[in-house]
Amino acid sequence: SGVANLTSLGLKFTGTSGAGTFTFTPASGTAATSSSVTVNPGAATKLAVTGTGTQTAGGSQTVTVTAQDASGNTVTTYTGAKNITFSGAAASPSPATTPTVAGTNFGTATSLTFTAGVATGSMILYKAESATVNATDGTINSNTGGTLNVTVSPSTMTKLAVSLTSPQINGTAFTGTNTLTALDAYGNTATGFSAAGNNITVTTTLTGAIT
Repeated sequence: SGVANLTSLGLKFTGTSGAGTFTFTPASGTAATSSSVTVNPGAATKLAVTGTGTQTAGGSQTVTVTAQDASGNTVTTYTGAKNITFSGAAASPSPATTPTVAGTNFGTATSLTFTAGVATGSMILYKAESATVNATDGTINSNTGGTLNVTVSPSTMTKLAVSLTSPQINGTAFTGTNTLTALDAYGNTATGFSAAGNNITVTTTLTGAIT
């Protein structure tokens, strides 16, 4: 009888939440525009982790975790303390030091307080690597496009590691694999180290000369 029940027809909008109007335009005749309609976010279906894409081993940065609906809108009703578990970054080689968020190791749930769908925490990474940081509350997570890619650089040199092949022959240059490696405090290779500015002295318990 000239009336369409848009509710029973399943009128649905999927996209960016907010306030807007809807216009209905016939092939012939005058269009009609609705009054302002507020579209709220849907249910939380994923988490998004954001922060800085570079970090130094042992250094920290503040990461933000946001609850989002399927369209990427912030779900403001996702509030209060949530147990969030982080993954995607490895422990340093020597000593083995596990990365943390808010003082809790990756792989162990830490309580983050969400306000209007958003929470923050201090993240410390220790292994020099390209990490892909993921967060989950046990039901939803950030592995559907909401992970944070972080390139972790080694810190400054604090120690050396040496590996020499045995046996060797007197008076002949050493053969085999013989390496001296500059390491930071966490066992990452300190790629920026130069012995020109930090000379290395070689000694031995044997009697003789080293060249």
